[in-house]
Amino acid sequence: MAQAHGGVTEERARRLLTASSTIQYRLGLTDYLGHTSMRLPEPGRYLVKPKHSTTVRAMDSLRPADFIVVDDDGRLVGSGAPPPSEVFIHTEIYKRRPDVGVVIHTHQPQATLMGVLGAPILPLLHAQSPLLENPIPTWGCSLLVQDPELGRQLAAALGDGPLAHLQGHGIVSVSATIEEATVNALHLEQLAKVNLDVLKTGIQPRVVPPDEITRLKQQMAGVEGRWAYYASITDVDEDLLS
Repeated sequence: MAQAHGGVTEERARRLLTASSTIQYRLGLTDYLGHTSMRLPEPGRYLVKPKHSTTVRAMDSLRPADFIVVDDDGRLVGSGAPPPSEVFIHTEIYKRRPDVGVVIHTHQPQATLMGVLGAPILPLLHAQSPLLENPIPTWGCSLLVQDPELGRQLAAALGDGPLAHLQGHGIVSVSATIEEATVNALHLEQLAKVNLDVLKTGIQPRVVPPDEITRLKQQMAGVEGRWAYYASITDVDEDLLS
């Protein structure tokens, strides 16, 4: 069995992609739109959620067999439903970032709104603040990423960080692992909500300073417990997590 990024089998990668899609949907990050992908070991090959259609609907309706393989040019490899029209979000980030094993694109509402406002999402919560060790970059474009050039522009805006705003469109969350990319997207949404609530008060909040963020990074447990928690509260099938 071929190995996906990080040494997991393709079969397990399909299960993890399904679990992540379920978590994202049931916690309000996505609806029928949005897509998640994972790098495969064969150069220029990626597993990705297929295009929304009459047969591919809400993210939590996906099953492992639904995910398709695409190449570096965003073309379908083998059989399956067509790729998402924004497949170039994934392919161009992977080509620019060999450290990235997973790409998540959502239209999550609170973080998207902060991007529309052009307001920085500040580190206001202790557990989530390490995610904002550096400011989140913004790609000032709301177009659908339906060609490689737009994908390259987005990848350049993302730089070497874990997150980026697609202004007026959504966000991307990238990581070496699907667990971390998923949790980061969730924590970004939590931070965005708190930031929006603070903006409404007009009161200047206390921002977690860099020295505390450094110490928090040392104090925090790994992402596995948080992934397991979010999977449990969204009733992810146990067989998808094995």
